[in-house]
Amino acid sequence: MKPDTVIELNHGAGGSLMDSFLESLLSIYKTKSVGNGIGVDELDDGATISLSGDTTLIVSSDSHTVDPIFFPGGDVGVLAATGTINDVTMMGGKPIAITCALLIEEGTIYSDVQKVLTSFAETCEKHNVAVIAGDTKVLPKGQVDSIYISTTGLGTRISPNIIGDSKVEVGDKIIITGYPGMHGAALIAGREGINLQTKLESDVAPLVDLLLPLVKEGAIHAMKDPTRGGTGSALNEFAEKSKVGLLLNEEKIPIHPEVNGVCELLGIDLFSLSSEGKAIIAVAGDEANEILTKLQAHPLGKEAQIIGEAIDKYKGKVVLRTSIGGHRLLRKPLGEPIPRVC
Repeated sequence: MKPDTVIELNHGAGGSLMDSFLESLLSIYKTKSVGNGIGVDELDDGATISLSGDTTLIVSSDSHTVDPIFFPGGDVGVLAATGTINDVTMMGGKPIAITCALLIEEGTIYSDVQKVLTSFAETCEKHNVAVIAGDTKVLPKGQVDSIYISTTGLGTRISPNIIGDSKVEVGDKIIITGYPGMHGAALIAGREGINLQTKLESDVAPLVDLLLPLVKEGAIHAMKDPTRGGTGSALNEFAEKSKVGLLLNEEKIPIHPEVNGVCELLGIDLFSLSSEGKAIIAVAGDEANEILTKLQAHPLGKEAQIIGEAIDKYKGKVVLRTSIGGHRLLRKPLGEPIPRVC
């Protein structure tokens, strides 16, 4: 990027503009991994560090600036804990610890801080994740919008294989664990006051119990939670980093009717909306149906579907087979259509 480039919201929104922004920033660093572990250049959900014996440490760092801090179905506390726990999980890791740094705006009501931190703590406690360190800063009014939370998650890899965005193989089946875009749609509906017949809520949820039993079997090659940039961004990262094509059956993608309604009302691409309780999984083709059955048996995976496969064609691209038999590209979005979703 040019030195005089003006930073825009889309530079941090998880799409193609953010890719070029990060590439420029990461060129500043020299040492970017430990040994042969996954490092910052891979732009995965976390990094890996090999320890003594067969132990591999997984580290993931994140910041959470959602607006508003209380949204339909959750708050910034449960979101911060969930996002970090899920990032460790996506790398095939069992989350064991987390840090919590708070940036609080002067004038914020203490009860709001208490509610947020209680949600954070309860989410961690439920999934046996220890809160081991943190920091708290109070900034003058106007320099922070209410409460921001920065986290670092730690876990140990339990998968027998390395799980990463670049590990999708030709022949793998692509599974989504449920309706995409629910978090982003819930925030849009809440902000804009859209009157929906049934209240739409965020899907924010840790996926530890859903995914870790399957990770141990070794059939999962890649996982990603489609947060910023949505499903479209996550799928394109699989295709680009693994150098495969993804051919998806559009009719097999589960679509929540209310999410679809929000998108149609506002002219938003559903595949660009974020999820906070879903995963996209690349799994060995001969084990996909068994994995799908196990996912569907869990409450968080009951809407899971096999939506396509990895092929040795269209390398680096995601192609949708439409209901009328045609094909169209699913391009990586510029970014999330609304700012501050996570």
